[in-house]
Amino acid sequence: MNDLLKANPFFKTLTIYIGVIIGGLVLLFLLPGCSDTCKTTTTYITYNPIYASMSSLRSQVEILPPQPGETQGKIYVYGNYLLLGDPGKGIHVFNNTDKTNPVAVSFINIPGNVDMAVRGGKLYADSYFDLLVFDMLDPTNINLVNRVENAFPTYANQFGNWSSSGTDQVLIEVQELDVVEISSNCASNKGVMYFEGDVLFMEKNSSFANTMGQIPNPTVGVGGSMARFTIVNNYLYTVDENALHAFDISSPENPVNKSKVDLGWGIETIFPFKNNLFIGSTTGMHIYSIDNPVEPQFMSMSVHVTTCDPVVANDQYAFVTLRSENNNGGWCGDTFTNQLEVIDIADVTNSKLLHQFNMISPHGLGIDGNTLFVTEGDDGLKIFDITDVAKIDENLLQHITGFNAFDVIPINGTLILTGNDGLYQFDYTNLDEIKLLSLIPATQW
Repeated sequence: MNDLLKANPFFKTLTIYIGVIIGGLVLLFLLPGCSDTCKTTTTYITYNPIYASMSSLRSQVEILPPQPGETQGKIYVYGNYLLLGDPGKGIHVFNNTDKTNPVAVSFINIPGNVDMAVRGGKLYADSYFDLLVFDMLDPTNINLVNRVENAFPTYANQFGNWSSSGTDQVLIEVQELDVVEISSNCASNKGVMYFEGDVLFMEKNSSFANTMGQIPNPTVGVGGSMARFTIVNNYLYTVDENALHAFDISSPENPVNKSKVDLGWGIETIFPFKNNLFIGSTTGMHIYSIDNPVEPQFMSMSVHVTTCDPVVANDQYAFVTLRSENNNGGWCGDTFTNQLEVIDIADVTNSKLLHQFNMISPHGLGIDGNTLFVTEGDDGLKIFDITDVAKIDENLLQHITGFNAFDVIPINGTLILTGNDGLYQFDYTNLDEIKLLSLIPATQW
């Protein structure tokens, strides 16, 4: 089992950090006057890892009647249809022709699904290691048409997509067992997490412990700011926790993995604007040019403290929300930074941080012209005029409260917003009078 830990990129990085910390402690206790009998006691939560075979999981993909939702996920707009992810479960499909009355059409059962993107009636979705292609030209009759196996060796699993060496086993769940206290010599402290036999030990108060849980227009659709999939022309770009992948989809049913760019640990989101990809990570915003779509080229990076980092952009600026609270199943660091950043990207080879504005709990964001929409978790939705980016905090147009707000997509005067309560749609054609059009309660996803 420890081999699984060593093989995982997430834990390789983590092991480096832990090694540095432990090494420092060893040097500290070797200094004159320090005791070599230091003891430490750490409280751990123990977990039982649950595995399943990929062959079994692959057989479970099917199109079902509308199902109740379980967990808030990614949102995607494609023509008159809304796609709403149910993390690890699949995708809910709604006919949104009448925005005041969205109608559930079906549920695509996809084990291990996190992200999606649509182009020309083809839906691309991940399923643990695999990339699936569905034909949804007729959204009332969706069909799986292809599966690219092992397209994402480490993609989008909060547990790191561990698999047993030489088998098709994948970790799909962890069950909490007990809370225990472990005493050890300071120099041999076991760190934030480790395996002992078949049991996973995770330090109780660590940030990682908080992540353990649970007829369309033939064009490219629109995803939210939390997306890890995006389509630009004939390429599907995806990010996992440490890499950018480029898939050629010029033959829509047969994606070809053309390249992989290593980005470093902590990659979270991807946002396309013109010929650039803006990639959010826990440590900064990366900009990659796709003038050569097969081989994205690094342009620059704007570095920030360790925190969650979705991003949107226009011709001149990138807007980034930084959030350090542990929320919605993600690790956002322990620096307690909650702010909106404005980054000058006029020269993408030399991006520069211009302004920072304090926020309460910024999550997702969306942009439409000179209007910026920022979700603030339990503090609702804020809408800003960004004509003068130096005075965004002085130009709050609306602050709508009374609901939880996670991510947004502003499109053609309709704001689509997800939160703990469900999926909201607002008419924002008149920014002085935002109107609620509909709510799909979470229990009806």
